[in-house]
Formats: sequence, structure tokens, C-alpha cells
Amino acid sequence: MVAVALLTCACGDVLKVPDAAAIDAYVPDSPVPPLMCGTGEMNCNGTCAKVMTSELYCGNCTTQCSPTQGCLAGSCVPANTTCARVRELEPTATDGLYTNPNNGVRFYCDFTNSMTYDAFGFGAFNIVYAGYTLMSSADFNSAPVQKAFIALYNSQAGLLNIGGGFASGNCCLKASDAAAGQMLHFNAHSMRPADANTGAQVCLSSYPDPKYRIFELVVNSSPLPLPDDYFATRPATVATACSDSNNPGVFVKRRNGLN
Repeated sequence: MVAVALLTCACGDVLKVPDAAAIDAYVPDSPVPPLMCGTGEMNCNGTCAKVMTSELYCGNCTTQCSPTQGCLAGSCVPANTTCARVRELEPTATDGLYTNPNNGVRFYCDFTNSMTYDAFGFGAFNIVYAGYTLMSSADFNSAPVQKAFIALYNSQAGLLNIGGGFASGNCCLKASDAAAGQMLHFNAHSMRPADANTGAQVCLSSYPDPKYRIFELVVNSSPLPLPDDYFATRPATVATACSDSNNPGVFVKRRNGLN
């Protein structure tokens, strides 16, 4: 009887196949559409690259420019060597301070007026320094010159001493349009040299330090960095103040054009 019962039970079971074990009918994958790149672009490893200007894919999919280079017309070239090169690599570049990554030299590009500023210096007003010209009060009142002056003065941490330790009979800063006995004034504040580190007035017989700042005598101030609005309330003039001797002066190194 037991055997019959077991047999009857076994015969009543229905064999079932789990869903996971069922094999679906084969359906091929849909084809991946090809990458469509725009004009002037190339498919580089699945990315549309502008090979004429891309520093990762310059000219082709295997050429990457170095950190001191930019991609110009599909070739790696030294970057930011001049204001002209800045504009070649970035047509929308604006007036401002730029750095040559190849040597660390900074320069100011005045694209608006097609002018390049290389540096502002400190030296004897009656000596000619190659590439430099003594600044006038009109220079200090010119908005483009003011912007370049503030940018480079701050980046230089003062004025570069191009006089090489020259001796001076006094410390009145001269301007190119100052007559004998006149000196440079900002908003009627007499201007003098200052220590590049402390900002304290320096009125010695010689100037051996590599840099100097400008010092407003009336208010005893020599700010560094100069704020962007430094000249907003400081019109430059020349006025009678001290004897005319081997005075120091402020010089600018600039070039017409962007090259």
C-alpha cells in the first residue's frame, strides 16, 4: 500500500522549468550610430576635437602640446611670447597682464590701442636708459597707461631699478614735462621713492636696491598692491617743490604694436 501511494503521488507531479532557465529568441543589438563631428573637427577616440586649436589634439589625434605651448592652425607653437601671439591663440583676449610661460616674464597688452608695456622702472631722470622713456604727468593721467602701470607695478612689487645704484642729490621724483625745480605730484601730494619692502620713504644719496616704490609725502603712504582705482582721485601734476639736481624719475618701457 505504501508503494502504491508513493507511486500515485509521483505520477501526479508536473515538471516545471524555471523562467531563468528559459532561452529567449536571439535579437541582434541595434547598430551604434557613427559619431558625427562638425566642420574643422576630427573624431579622436570618440571625441570631436577641433584639431586646429585643441592643445590635446593639435593637428591630429596623437599630438598634444606641452604646457608652454598653444595650438595655432594645427601646430604647437610657443604660447604668449607676445601680445600678438596671445591674440592669435585667443582672439577674444582682453586688455590686461599676461605671462610668457616659457620664461615667466610678464607684460601688459593694450589691445585697444595696439600697445605693449614691458615694465616700469626707477632711475636718474637725466639719464637715457635703453628701451625706457621718462614718464610725464600726461602719462600718469592717461587711463590706458594707468591700467598698465597698476598691473605691472603690482606684479613687479614696485618699480624696477634700472639706474643700478645711481647717486641723487635729492629724492624729488621728476617728470619729463617738469621744469627746473619742479617735481611730480599726485593730487598735490609730493612723490618720493620708497623702500620696496617696507614702504618707508627713502631719501639717500644713492639707490642700490633692485626695486623701489612710490611714496606720497603728504599722506605718508606707499600702498602695495595699488588698488584698481588708485588714480581715480590722484590727478598728476608738476609743481615747484625742490631744487633741480640729479633727481630720480619713473620710466616706462613700452612699444607701439603687439609684436
